[in-house]
Amino acid sequence: MNRQKLILVTGGAGFIGSHLCERLARDGHRVISLDNYFTGSRSNHVRGVEYREGHTKDIARLVPEDLDVIYHLGEYSRVRHSLAEPSVTFDLNLRGTLGVLEYWRDKRCKLVYAGSSTKFAYRVEDGIEGKNLAPYTWSKAAMSDLIVQYARWYELPYSITYFYNVYGPRERGDQYGTLIEILHQNWLQGLTHRIAGSGNQKRAFTHVLDTIEGIILVGEKGEGDEYGICAKETYSLLDAARMFGGHLEYSSPTQSTRSSEAVDTARIQSLGWRQRHTLPGYIAQIKASEHPLEKPEIDFATLKPRKRVLIFSLVYYPNFHGGAEPAIKEITDRILPSDIEFHLVTCWWNSKIPRTERYGNILVHRIGFGIPDPRFVDYRWNKRLQLNKYLFQVMAALKGLQLHARYHYDGIWAIMAHSAGVPAAIFTLFSPRTPLVLTLQEGDPIEHIERAMKPVWPLFTRAFTSASIIQSVSNYLSNWARAMGYTGTIVLVKNGANPNDLKENYTQEQVGEIKQELGKKPGDIFLVNTSRLVLQKGHDLTIQALQYLPAHIKYVIVGDGEDEQKLRDLVRKLKLSGRVIFTGRVDRSIVTLYRKACDIFVAPSRSEGLGAAFVSALASRLPLVTSGVGGIADYAIDGETAWIVPPEDPKAIAEKVKEILAHPEKAHEISERARKMVERDYDWDKIAHTMQNNVFGKVL
Repeated sequence: MNRQKLILVTGGAGFIGSHLCERLARDGHRVISLDNYFTGSRSNHVRGVEYREGHTKDIARLVPEDLDVIYHLGEYSRVRHSLAEPSVTFDLNLRGTLGVLEYWRDKRCKLVYAGSSTKFAYRVEDGIEGKNLAPYTWSKAAMSDLIVQYARWYELPYSITYFYNVYGPRERGDQYGTLIEILHQNWLQGLTHRIAGSGNQKRAFTHVLDTIEGIILVGEKGEGDEYGICAKETYSLLDAARMFGGHLEYSSPTQSTRSSEAVDTARIQSLGWRQRHTLPGYIAQIKASEHPLEKPEIDFATLKPRKRVLIFSLVYYPNFHGGAEPAIKEITDRILPSDIEFHLVTCWWNSKIPRTERYGNILVHRIGFGIPDPRFVDYRWNKRLQLNKYLFQVMAALKGLQLHARYHYDGIWAIMAHSAGVPAAIFTLFSPRTPLVLTLQEGDPIEHIERAMKPVWPLFTRAFTSASIIQSVSNYLSNWARAMGYTGTIVLVKNGANPNDLKENYTQEQVGEIKQELGKKPGDIFLVNTSRLVLQKGHDLTIQALQYLPAHIKYVIVGDGEDEQKLRDLVRKLKLSGRVIFTGRVDRSIVTLYRKACDIFVAPSRSEGLGAAFVSALASRLPLVTSGVGGIADYAIDGETAWIVPPEDPKAIAEKVKEILAHPEKAHEISERARKMVERDYDWDKIAHTMQNNVFGKVL
């Protein structure tokens, strides 16, 4: 640009907008920023720019000057959050942008619009076009099309750019943040990276300065639509997380998760644009110049713990997990490594993670086979992974004995008899003086477990009879241990509630977002269950119960599992579409929000060792309707802490729901009593102390 221009940047206090303002001001132009500071920040203000605060719908009043160029970046810009905030999204992206278009029509200057590259994306799993993923993507695609029509109707100059996963300085790392900065903050704080879906979704991560260079060129030379500004190379979400390093955990894909994006940079390159930055280079620069928050360092190479314990567990983090694996982590994280250092033998499952790595106070050793980034369904249907379950019974024992020769363990700890009892029994055959702690927290029917273990029955029973001590999570499982011939000490140590439920680690705004995401309307009553989608959990019974309840009562199923399709078929058969909401798998760190967004927890299980999710529901003060079978009976007492229904009785479920709704004061009283019980008996801090002193302390 040869002469000074008067330029307006909407969203000029945002991540990309602030860099654009900075560049334009540096080039000698007079720059005005218009921002409502919804996601913008005054900390992004740069010298030489005039800042005005307000909604873009009021642009004519707030910016009366005659402009040369408008760079319109000031819209709602988060895919997933737009599902929870459609009204905000449409207010900013439809109402606000229409104000900008009318202003543009009046001023007849050039408009450069920041479109969304999700317009060109698609989701492979179900073939949904990117523009239809969420209110954000739909509104952005609609506005891009409207701009083209405005330009044609009124003969106005314009250009539309498309950004691709922009990263760089000033990027946000909070709830409205973008992936690279979130990973950056996780790395700095030593937090686990949580990956939605398989993590194999590819992205063309593009540095903000390359993006700004493209915007400037489009402002100077561009005419028309489809100027894609993106890096030539793509990386998956997992690739990006692994560049930073640290632990990974997987959660179910969200409604906004997309699998691929079409990228065409021919038009922007014709203007002279070239990529100058790469994601690996940016992350390498961060890691060279910054350092994670200092935490008390433990030198495990020289650590001389008082005791060492080897754990056998079929599955462990970061792979998909049930209730046992969080229990291991909650307990071991609360025991000082100087007191007890834990090692763990588990299956590899995911071939992209290390065979050996330290995970908190556990040195994890992975054996068997893995495939790249398995999905939850792969654990059941992939033949290679299925083989792991059988080989683990022998290979885990051999690996344990090999490690024992090196580390000289003071004890071994088998998590669940049906999955880790056999390797523990084999281990004790060769090392009979090493104490065995056997933890029982099976949820499957006892008859089913015993039938499945018949081929290795002598070793299976030995897991009980050779145990030095048994830790059981319920009286129901303690009785099973006696029936299996165990005559020693049984310590009842129950699994704890999710700490987020018990400690109330959430805000009402977060809960409100989930309510909006679920589509909860005033007057709606949401029943909920956060258990696996398997026959044992009785989801089908709750679905059937909806037939006997008013239409405003709906059922939210949080989780995934092998019976999902059967349950969906049942919903269609009973013509209950719209009254049953399947969320898919939800990470344990946020499942509390889904419970709090609902009203009654319904758990008509056919069998249950304990039901940790049900205890967490009580911690969140939700009325609990349950069958009371197995270990549930330890905490669910009809009229005292819960509402008990007979097994296999949908009508009884419906009647209990009606009773709760008809007597809110009584429901509140019972829920408060249940909450106090959970505080007393199901707190992980107390549980870890009991495990260290009354279980490990007795035998090590």
